[in-house]
Amino acid sequence: MSTRTDEFLQHWIAERTTKPYRELVGCLMYVALTSRPDLCAAVNYFSQFQSYPTEQHWVHLKIVLRYIQGTLDLELVYKGNDNVSVLEAYADADWANDTTDRKSLSGYVFRVFGSTVCWVTRKQSTISLSSTEAELVSLSTAVCHGTWLARLLGDVGIELSNPVTYFEDNQSTIRVAEDDRGVGRLKHIDVKHMFVRNEIQQGRVILQYVSTTEQLADVMTKGLPVAIFQKHRQNLGLMSSVN
Repeated sequence: MSTRTDEFLQHWIAERTTKPYRELVGCLMYVALTSRPDLCAAVNYFSQFQSYPTEQHWVHLKIVLRYIQGTLDLELVYKGNDNVSVLEAYADADWANDTTDRKSLSGYVFRVFGSTVCWVTRKQSTISLSSTEAELVSLSTAVCHGTWLARLLGDVGIELSNPVTYFEDNQSTIRVAEDDRGVGRLKHIDVKHMFVRNEIQQGRVILQYVSTTEQLADVMTKGLPVAIFQKHRQNLGLMSSVN
């Protein structure tokens, strides 16, 4: 064993935390998946260090616990609203946010009768070469999930009379998904991501532009300023039980 390797192992052993990091991440992941979509971005980030958690990771992870302690009164509220679409979705991506492997992060949120029912934060399996590509990958994944959700609603007697609206804040992604022309620079994108275009042509999906400040799925992909984070948290349906 070389001296450099030996020094690295000693440094690794010295820096690695002995705290129950994996156990805490597992607990937070359960909470984020079941009732607290506002935790998804943070939990996704910290879960990447489970094989090599350091004391610094542990200290920062405890900040999430302090946030939960200060928001224990929040609960996911379901209110039926017949004046909104039966099913709608918000899809977003954070392009090349991981400086280690440069893979982008996908996030999407589904609402049924105005209430949040599904949410996902997931690292993309491929490296996107542009923000447009990253958004298209996220959108295609969301549409696949939306197809399953629409069938599930049909199984319980709720038929969709209109196409599902997907809110997207990247206008070039909308143009690529809706139009075959002018996409020569994106020919390297895998064919499966053109599934979105097929769904649009079949009349099952509608893409609608929404500004970044109104993009609900933004909270699933990145850290945000406090005011915007609280705004999206409320729009997700997380309300204080005190009120």
